[in-house]
Amino acid sequence: MYRHEQVLTNKIPVKLVVHTKNIEAQTVLRHWHLAVEIDYIVDGAAKFVVSGEEIIVQSGDLVVINSNEIHSVQPLGVKQNTLSLTFLLPYEFLKKEISQLDGLWLISPNSKEKTIVEKHLYQYFKDTKLSKNKNLFLKRDIYQILLDLVNYLATKRQNRPNIVTPPILNKLSKVITFIDQHSNEKLSVSKIAHNVHLSEGYLSRVFKKQMGTSIMKYVNLVRLIKAFEMLTNTNKTIDSISDLVGFPNPKAFRMLFQKSYQKTPGKYRLDLKRSVID
Repeated sequence: MYRHEQVLTNKIPVKLVVHTKNIEAQTVLRHWHLAVEIDYIVDGAAKFVVSGEEIIVQSGDLVVINSNEIHSVQPLGVKQNTLSLTFLLPYEFLKKEISQLDGLWLISPNSKEKTIVEKHLYQYFKDTKLSKNKNLFLKRDIYQILLDLVNYLATKRQNRPNIVTPPILNKLSKVITFIDQHSNEKLSVSKIAHNVHLSEGYLSRVFKKQMGTSIMKYVNLVRLIKAFEMLTNTNKTIDSISDLVGFPNPKAFRMLFQKSYQKTPGKYRLDLKRSVID
């Protein structure tokens, strides 16, 4: 089961998400946000796709995701003590503190600089557990991280062919929102296109290019994620879960689940219960 903890403070507009897992973790479907994201894989392995580029990361690796870069995450392997840290730095906060932000593009640093950045990221994580003067320490840590961004991660924002323009992101956002809200219904490319006011051809081309998969495959992945939540957090039957999330039949659900998790839904649930008992 995939577990994460969000760490927020009242004084600093930075979100830290701490990820751990006990069995297999869920894939995070392609998405984007205005915040800059920094992922530090302390212990574990994952496959990131960022602006169409596949990146395999291992323990000690760092991934930097710029504002509005479309990205996804797929954990790899099974480890008991996986730990990764996701820092989300709001655009408004960064823009206020780094006036030249819009002219910069952030990249992963070289190995020597990466060690410095990761040290400061991990220090922030450790200081979230303090009971005394925590906010003062976190303020110190986050401004050190901002200095790292400027000194070690920033390059000039020039000739970035993979940057997706806001108008396309706005259209994709409407499509994704519609799919998320109606994935339990009978959907087709025609129905989705009609509801988001786009032609079928344009929608299919843009979605495939930017999201890396067809619309209907994406629909089934959304259904799979919702089914995974029900499977691991409720006692509903496999057939009823399949029906509730919108799969055409239980067989289709079982096939996609086994392809994604290398186990049938029933076997996955049984192994999960055994792991909790152990």
